[in-house]
Amino acid sequence: MMKKVWKKAMAVTLAGSMVLLAGCGSKTTGQSQETESGQTTSGESQAGAEGGMATISVMAPQFYGTELKNDHSDEVIKKYEEYTNTKVEWRREANDTYKEKLGLVLMDKDNMPMIVTGSGDLTANVVDAAKRGAFWDLTEFLKDSESYPNLSKADPNVLKAVTVDGKVIALYRAREIGRYGFSYRTDWAEKVGITEQPKTPEDVYNMLYKFTFEDPDGNGKDDTYGLEMTKYVGPVDIMQTWFGTGNKWVEEDGKLVPVHQTKEYREALKWIKKIYDDGLIRKDWATVDSGTFGDACKKGEAGAFVDVMDGAKRIWNYYIQNDIKSVVDPTKIATMTLVGPVNDKTLATSGFNGFYLITKAGAKTEDDVKKCLHFLDKMCDDEMMVLADYGLEGITYDKNDAGKVVMRNTLEVQQTPSVGLNSVIAYIPNLNPTNPSLEKQESTIAQEEAIARNKKVAIYNPALGYLANSGVNAEVGTDIEQIIDDARTQYICGQIDDAGFDAAAKQWLDRGGDRLVKEVNELYQQDTAK
Repeated sequence: MMKKVWKKAMAVTLAGSMVLLAGCGSKTTGQSQETESGQTTSGESQAGAEGGMATISVMAPQFYGTELKNDHSDEVIKKYEEYTNTKVEWRREANDTYKEKLGLVLMDKDNMPMIVTGSGDLTANVVDAAKRGAFWDLTEFLKDSESYPNLSKADPNVLKAVTVDGKVIALYRAREIGRYGFSYRTDWAEKVGITEQPKTPEDVYNMLYKFTFEDPDGNGKDDTYGLEMTKYVGPVDIMQTWFGTGNKWVEEDGKLVPVHQTKEYREALKWIKKIYDDGLIRKDWATVDSGTFGDACKKGEAGAFVDVMDGAKRIWNYYIQNDIKSVVDPTKIATMTLVGPVNDKTLATSGFNGFYLITKAGAKTEDDVKKCLHFLDKMCDDEMMVLADYGLEGITYDKNDAGKVVMRNTLEVQQTPSVGLNSVIAYIPNLNPTNPSLEKQESTIAQEEAIARNKKVAIYNPALGYLANSGVNAEVGTDIEQIIDDARTQYICGQIDDAGFDAAAKQWLDRGGDRLVKEVNELYQQDTAK
C-alpha cells in the first residue's frame, strides 16, 4: 500500500544539496526554437532585428518544459511580436533550481540576458549585484508616462521593495496581497462526515487524518494522503502563520526579529512534524519535484492543498475538464472548497511575486533599456494580457453575446498555446484584462472571495524594504537563509531534534545573522515613515 511503501523511502535529500540541472533537448514549434542551452529564439532574431523589430533576450523560469512550444504557439509568438514590435530570445531555466542558476548567471557577464526574471522577493545575491552596479536604475525611466503608460503607474510603495541604495533596480510583477491559503476537496469532506470548513489548525489536522485513514474516495484501498506536499516549501511558510509565527520577520517589543527565533515558529514546526509523523503527508515530500505540485489533488491521491488560491482553482477546473465525479454524488463534478485563512491568519504576498532586472551586461545602452521597457509596457496592455492569460479565441476561449471571454477549459495549463508568456507580464497597473473581461465561472468566483477574505488578515513581512538595503543581507543572506531552510526540513522529517535546530539557529547567528538583525533594526529605527 502506498503509505507503507513510502515508509521505506530513502532519507530526505535537502534543497541545499540539489544538483543544478542543465537545460536539455531541442524542439521547434512554429517560429520558436529552444536551443540545447535552454534558450529559445524567435524566427531570425539571433541574426538581428527584422523589419524594424527590436530584439531582446529574457531569462525566465521553466515550469513545464512546454512553454511556447505547444500547438498554435507559433500564432501566439506572431501576435506578441507584431503587437510589441519585438522579437524575444527566450532562455528558460528549471524552476526547481532557478535561484541557484540566477546566482550563477549574475556572475557570467559574457552571457547575460538583457532582462533577467527573478522569483519571489529580492534575494541577497541580487542585492549584492545591485550594489556593485549590475543593473540599470529605472527610477527616471518609470516617470516617463508617455513612453510607458502602464509601467509609469507602478505603486511607489511596492517599488520600495525593489529599491537598493535609492535606485529602483527592478520592475516588480504585481500580485494580489491575499493569494495564499487553505483549500480542500469538497466531496471528500462530505464523504468522511466533515460539514464545516476548518477554522483552526486542530480542525485542519482532523481533516487531514480523515482524508488519510477513512477512505475518502470510497475505493476500499489505503491509497490517500491528507495534504499534498512537494519540495516546494511555500505551504510550510503559509501554515506557520496559522500559529502567529509572522512572515519571515516579526515585530516584537519595538524590534524586528527573524521568525525562526520565536516560540510560535517552533510550535508551528512541531505541528507540521506531527502531520508528517502521523503519515498525513507522503514521507518523501522533500524530494518530490515541485513541477508536479497540484497533481496529487488532481489524481485523487491527496485531498487538501495549501498554496495560492488560483492553484486550487486550477485543480477544480481540472475536475471539470476531466469529468472527475463527486464521490458522494456521481451525477455531479467534484469541486474544491477555497477556505483561505486558518485561525484568521495567512501569509501575505509582498504585493508582488517576482521582478525584472535589466542588466548592464546585457542591455548595454539606454536604447537597449528603452527596448526592454517598451516590450514590458506593451505586454501590460489588455490585448497581451488576454493573449497570455486566456490564450487564443476559438482555441482556448470564446466570446459570448455580451463580448465576455468564456474559457473552454479543455486543455491543461501546460498544453495551452500561450503557456509561459505570462512570465513577461508585470500586471501593472491591472492584475486582469479590463476589456474584454472574463465571464466568471464558479471556481473563479470562489477564488476571488477567498482572496478577499485572505486580504483582511494577511500577515506582511515588516523587514522587506530594509533587507533590500542591507549590506549584510547582500553579503550573507542567501547562505544563512539556506541554513534555516535545511534545518526546518530536517526537523519536520525527524532527522534533527530541538537541540539540532538550536545548533542550526546558532550557526545562522555566527555566520552573519547577528549582524543582519543589528543592521535591519538600525534601518528600521531610522525609517521615519514606518
